[in-house]
Amino acid sequence: MSDIYTESLSRLIEEFEKLPGIGPKSAERLAFHVLKAEPAEAMALAEAIRDVKNKIKRCEICTGLSE
Repeated sequence: MSDIYTESLSRLIEEFEKLPGIGPKSAERLAFHVLKAEPAEAMALAEAIRDVKNKIKRCEICTGLSE
């Protein structure tokens, strides 16, 4: 990522770029949205991502999702 951004902002942009359909410009827009958001809004997004990874499981038999 560009040297014009801080290390943490560059890392966030790089992580967003890994999402399907998100290119460099979209990743920058998403990162700046998070940066400009109220702290509670940004933390709610982070917690929602964490919860999905920790709480949602896929059934090996039917491939359905369950919490």
